[in-house]
Amino acid sequence: MEPRVPETQAARALLWALLAAAAFGASAAPRDPGRLAWQRDTRECRLAPLRPGAAPCPCSAVPLALRETLGLAAPLNALGARELERVPGIGPVRAAAIERERARGGAFAEVDELARRVPGLGPKTVDRIRSRLFVTGPDPACGGSRGE
Repeated sequence: MEPRVPETQAARALLWALLAAAAFGASAAPRDPGRLAWQRDTRECRLAPLRPGAAPCPCSAVPLALRETLGLAAPLNALGARELERVPGIGPVRAAAIERERARGGAFAEVDELARRVPGLGPKTVDRIRSRLFVTGPDPACGGSRGE
């Protein structure tokens, strides 16, 4: 399944501004970007105007920074401690504890397991970070719903 970009006008404008600033410089951005897609451009995956025939990139290749910008949940079991620290509500101590517990007890089957398995993470904290992480189900970067 191909990653999808939200089709709201505000999301398109924000994404196009980021893409234009990073790739072309602000003055070179076209006025109407059209539909944006996560697609392969030579060896890398990039967010770019949809081109017919362009190879889509796998959802797992969507970087954490782009997920944050789009408000998409990130895959809990694929994040390292440094990436987990970027989730609001998880600092360096909690991130290291999550990584240690995952190494010790295996992958998390659901986000709620964090409260049961990780010392220092209670149900209230898990409720606050639930929308930022996912474990099972379709990847939100591919059009799946947020959370579990």
